[in-house]
Amino acid sequence: MKGLVVKIIHLTYPVSENIISSKTILALGFFDGVHLGHQRLINKAKKIADQKKLPLVVLTFDRHPKEIYAAKKDFKYLETLDEKADKMAELGVDYLAVMPFTKKFSEIDAQSFVDNVIIKLNADTVVAGFDYTYGPKETANMKNLPKFAKDRFEIFVMPKQIFNGKKIGSTEIRQAIREGKMELAFQLMGHHYVMSGIVGHGKRNGHKLGFPTANLVWASHKVIPKIGVYATKTQVAGKWYESMTSVGYNVTIGQPEQIFIESYIFNFKQDIYDQPIKIKWYKYTRGEIKFSGLEELKKQLEKDQIEIEHYFAQEARSNA
Repeated sequence: MKGLVVKIIHLTYPVSENIISSKTILALGFFDGVHLGHQRLINKAKKIADQKKLPLVVLTFDRHPKEIYAAKKDFKYLETLDEKADKMAELGVDYLAVMPFTKKFSEIDAQSFVDNVIIKLNADTVVAGFDYTYGPKETANMKNLPKFAKDRFEIFVMPKQIFNGKKIGSTEIRQAIREGKMELAFQLMGHHYVMSGIVGHGKRNGHKLGFPTANLVWASHKVIPKIGVYATKTQVAGKWYESMTSVGYNVTIGQPEQIFIESYIFNFKQDIYDQPIKIKWYKYTRGEIKFSGLEELKKQLEKDQIEIEHYFAQEARSNA
């Protein structure tokens, strides 16, 4: 997917006239995780955009509305804005419009949202999920949108998206990741969970064991997988490598006050301190164990590597 880019537009309210000069197809949603339900909605919007030969704009917010409405200050996300933008580019989105979701913005009424956001973004057609709201849900819902639209744009409502009899939702995916259920998260998202950041300077304990790790410095508002060891792939300088990643407190080495995310990249010898990396999560393999010493820990890491290499070899065969 290299080379695909989406233009990010940072909006202010009310939206300025003619930020995008042509008519647009406008997809509405928060889209955390850009999961299967989101992808189906955006693909539908993309299809309409291609048919009408108009640019596709996705409108999202800089934070989840729950941070304001429910005063959730420690809300955890599936994606950073940059990670979300990467997914939007893969789906063929032209513009990702980001509105700051402030207390003041949260208080605007439905008609104001339509007049000062949707209309200002030159919408020809609006595509949104059946449960999308743009103000108090009793009035600012998809059923009432035609009343506020006043025939100024077309509306396409996506029905509820189901997997195994349940709605596909970001809340369920966050829960799956917190429980280490990476295969379930993959099924719901349609792609593997990714964490990105830079490689920080650790205590080089991995080097002493013969398992030098890249210590991820990540965005604090990201969902963290359950404590344990995982089969992962780690991207360095655009290339993906098989790896095993530990999420834990380094209990054997005695650093129980802080969570570390450390990736041992197979067949990789480069110094990558301070460089950006991405970790793609595949499978939880075991919990964190407190070993009697470093030698016992080293033996377990050797077993972990064999198990994870075997997992990826099997996966490669099943995908062949």
